Amino acid sequence: MSDDTTIDVGSWFATLARAWWVIVGLVVIGVVAGAVVTLAQPDEYTATASVYIGQTTDANGNAMAGLNSNAKAAVQLLSSQVALNEAAKRTGMGISAGRLRKETTIETPSSTVKTSTSVVNIIVISVTDTDPERAAAAANALAEVLLDKLESSVDEKIALLQRQLEDQQADYDAATARSAAAQKALDAIGRGGGSAAEQATASAPYLVLVQAAATEKQSLTSSIQKTQLQLLTATQVEQPRVLHEAGVPDSPSGPKMTVNVAVGALAGFVIGVIVAFARRGLAERRAARAAA
Repeated sequence: MSDDTTIDVGSWFATLARAWWVIVGLVVIGVVAGAVVTLAQPDEYTATASVYIGQTTDANGNAMAGLNSNAKAAVQLLSSQVALNEAAKRTGMGISAGRLRKETTIETPSSTVKTSTSVVNIIVISVTDTDPERAAAAANALAEVLLDKLESSVDEKIALLQRQLEDQQADYDAATARSAAAQKALDAIGRGGGSAAEQATASAPYLVLVQAAATEKQSLTSSIQKTQLQLLTATQVEQPRVLHEAGVPDSPSGPKMTVNVAVGALAGFVIGVIVAFARRGLAERRAARAAA
């Protein structure tokens, strides 16, 4: 079995050796074809924008599931016909939604921690076009469309927290004013005449007001701090934003001469091997017919 295999392999190499000029010729043709195709194609430019889609959190600031924490959902949203139509319109440079779909690549980076790989809440948008300015405009338009789709719910939450904080601050100021007014009344009673018993009786309701105001202010202080923390989390963690705005590329990203030439050379080599064995088979059939 091993001898037959050795003989077969040897015959294969012999076949390739006899047809070396065919293989080399086709490789050269493939290289020339790859170079010609590269030179014939227009330069392409790639512009890239990146968007942080945010992270949904609960009332305690803990991460939770939501649209703003689902990168795959954001990719699907950005790939929808509605989003592409809006982005093409915003680009304003004669690009269609269909062309934009073909020219756009959307990626979701991932991070690995202790052999566990998870998707990062970042969307990378790359647009490749023959016009560098149009590529940058399209990438930024797609980023803006994605932001519009994601930030509405976060904006509502931020507005709600701001109103809540304003109300809490107003209640705190009112409690402070009541405490100050009660304290002023106590000071007036202290400076006035009357016995100690009379002053104590007159001061009792104002002391209650001061203590109640102090208790209310303590509770409001805790609530204000919690709301401020929620507001900070919403603006810094939950709110989506553009991390990197696409700039106009100053050098082409393609076509790649080396890649096309290598592909042409490989294609030429494969075709040359096929031709070599086809020639061998044809010669063997002719020899068999002659022998018969």
